Amino acid sequence: MHQAIIPETVDAASTISGATVHIVRGDESILRLQPILDELCARCGQLGVMDDIRYFLSKPGTLTRVPILLLVSKTRGVELARNPAKVIVDDLVGAVLLYRYMFMGCGIGTFSTNDRSGRGGLVAPVALRSAVAEMVSRSLLARGALTVAISYRDGSGAIREEALSQSKLANGCAINDKTARWASRERETPDYLPLEKTFEGTLGKLGQRTRRNIRYYRKRAEAELGCVFLPKLEISKREFLDFNRECMYAVSDKVASWRYDSLMNIGTPLFMGIKDKDGRWLCLLGGRRTRAGTEILWQMNRGGLSPYSLSIVMRAYFIEHEIAHGMTKLYMEGGTAHPMRFSFVNDKVTDLVVVRRSPVAMLLPKLARYFIKPDNDLAVMLFEKSLYERASE
Repeated sequence: MHQAIIPETVDAASTISGATVHIVRGDESILRLQPILDELCARCGQLGVMDDIRYFLSKPGTLTRVPILLLVSKTRGVELARNPAKVIVDDLVGAVLLYRYMFMGCGIGTFSTNDRSGRGGLVAPVALRSAVAEMVSRSLLARGALTVAISYRDGSGAIREEALSQSKLANGCAINDKTARWASRERETPDYLPLEKTFEGTLGKLGQRTRRNIRYYRKRAEAELGCVFLPKLEISKREFLDFNRECMYAVSDKVASWRYDSLMNIGTPLFMGIKDKDGRWLCLLGGRRTRAGTEILWQMNRGGLSPYSLSIVMRAYFIEHEIAHGMTKLYMEGGTAHPMRFSFVNDKVTDLVVVRRSPVAMLLPKLARYFIKPDNDLAVMLFEKSLYERASE
């Protein structure tokens, strides 16, 4: 049985002051701690946010990434990575999952979360989340890090006020110390779509144009393409890869292979699709169910059929299917640009970026532009010029 949720009125200063940051490196060492993380999530009111860690640890990126788990604990001197049985969940103040970026086999001093939504990177009681993010960042700086970027859900506000200077950054703030420059901001992000007890009830909560389009394109695809929904697929990897090459926004064979193989790393995977009247694949969708809700991880749509809005058609079938299975929340990994996002429940995400004051660190924005999409929320912070200004003192 899970422990009771830690109250939001925890005294952050006294709790953090005696804590120690332990670093657990590598996939397998982190995976051995999955039961402990599940218990910690439950105690912190973040049920399910670290489910299916193996899937996210294996996710490919532009640069090689090595996962590290930072555990903030009241216990000192315990070799957590080698002996997870020694970890006592009641001793944990929080946990942060970050990735160390590598280039040609060498670390480049950059650590970040891999979750723009801020849901799955940091686990701690609400009152301690900002303090845990700051403590973890300082620990990495002490170990030589050049840049640390963390996105997390923080219901208690921004970084501790006593650490802030008068220097402002965007809609957040910047703070100074002798070794690093810090910046944080809050942004609002669409979190999940509430699912009602019926499909029609759910559509009724969407905007008029959105629900009209969902009904229209689904009926059109059924009438003109003869599309059939298949809620559980059996498809060979070769067929999967061949279909990917025929899709709009096709990904590399490496990424497509990972999508196919990684479904085995999910506790309750969802693999669905729709075919036309001739048996051709029109869409494939990968997702998962967790204790927090149901989530679309990726979707592949056949190219050349833009007038049919296959993405909307597939999501309509998916939502209806998941409602029938009792799901009440729909998440989309990476978010969505579709207007249905305006019907999502919003939540606030805090982005924290720390950059060491050094000549090497000042080159990071130039290098990062080759590897990070400029519309990425953390990239906006990382490219902020004020982070790289030399200290005036």
